[in-house]
Amino acid sequence: MKKIFFYLSLIASFSAIAQNKSSDSKSVTDLYSFLSLEDSGINKPHKTLLGINTGWSTYKDIMFPGTDIEGKVVTKRKFANRKNVLKCRITGGDAYNNLFFTNTLAKQLKSEHWYFTSANAFSYSMNFYIDNYIDCKTSNLTELEGLEFILQKGMPPYSFLWGLQWSKSNVWSYWDDTQINKKAKGWVNIKHINACMKQRDWNTVRITGYQNANELFYEMLYLNDESISLNIKVQKSTLPSNFVENYLQVGFQINGNTAIRKDHSNGTDPVNVYLDNINLIIGKKEF
Repeated sequence: MKKIFFYLSLIASFSAIAQNKSSDSKSVTDLYSFLSLEDSGINKPHKTLLGINTGWSTYKDIMFPGTDIEGKVVTKRKFANRKNVLKCRITGGDAYNNLFFTNTLAKQLKSEHWYFTSANAFSYSMNFYIDNYIDCKTSNLTELEGLEFILQKGMPPYSFLWGLQWSKSNVWSYWDDTQINKKAKGWVNIKHINACMKQRDWNTVRITGYQNANELFYEMLYLNDESISLNIKVQKSTLPSNFVENYLQVGFQINGNTAIRKDHSNGTDPVNVYLDNINLIIGKKEF
């Protein structure tokens, strides 16, 4: 029942976005809804009518050569009054490395028809529970470095990538994939946001955005009870020349800290984050 009510609220929210017409847009039409992605398989690629779905997998985001990060993603049948949630874990490793949890929802050879070719608007949302200590006033006491929420639409040779990052100092940043000397510009601080996360309680986040032929736009961030207008524009980027598939991918990342706890010998503190009601609504925005 919780899934039904959450789905209805998402549809209502996306419809509201469609009706809030800007000067250069007319409307948004829903194309497809990926709901309850926490129920997807783990490391179980399979073919669907939309293309290959990889299920959830992990990727090590290593900051320093020769170092490592350890962790995994599993399904937790019961947690904090919820059922069938996704448990994302850093279990050990070296300081400041990160673990990226990703799910490619639809992947197809670019020579074939792809359902999402005309898709250019989205609403990406989830509930998440950080089962670690967070100190919103003294950030050095927080047991993780930060979190990231990622969505990417790849259509070789181009990439449209949206990413928002929360750091333990309550600094929020957006990802700018614009290439400068063959490197992405990277994370850029959003000066007007100073929102902290709840610790050992359920948080809710939703991100909306859209693209045109050459640019992508960060539209809104909804965090718990806050609605934050972003109004950020960045250029599309390019993919490596060996990419031959269109794909739609969502992701969530835990950024490891330098260990402050004394109950283990790792360079980074163990972190557990639980995810529920992971939903992606894809639409087509008219200009």
